[in-house]
Amino acid sequence: MDFLGIGLPELIVILVLTLIVVGPRRLPETAAQVARTIRQIRQYSTGVTRELNDAVKELEREYEELKGELKEAREEIRRETQSVGGELTAATEEAERTLRQSVADARGEKDGAPLNTSASELKSEEP
Repeated sequence: MDFLGIGLPELIVILVLTLIVVGPRRLPETAAQVARTIRQIRQYSTGVTRELNDAVKELEREYEELKGELKEAREEIRRETQSVGGELTAATEEAERTLRQSVADARGEKDGAPLNTSASELKSEEP
């Protein structure tokens, strides 16, 4: 039997020394004070443990909220990026069509004729 690392022989020695120092008359009063102190320490430690658990739960809740907000922000950024990418693609295609039309008009070709000339060839043909 160990109590806080104290075996039975050590415990008996402590009790005998306490009886000698305190005396038989004050022993019950001292035992009651020790018991009261131990009870207060337990209550205090229980309160501290409860407060720490509450704080940890609050932090976990806040963490989950932030995690959700970050996920929403990431999705919003992804959607916006896709939207901008689509707009850029459409603008590029429109610019390409306009360029082809301008080149075709400059050559006197009909609308919709394919442009088989690259941009570098167009530059070399300029006067």
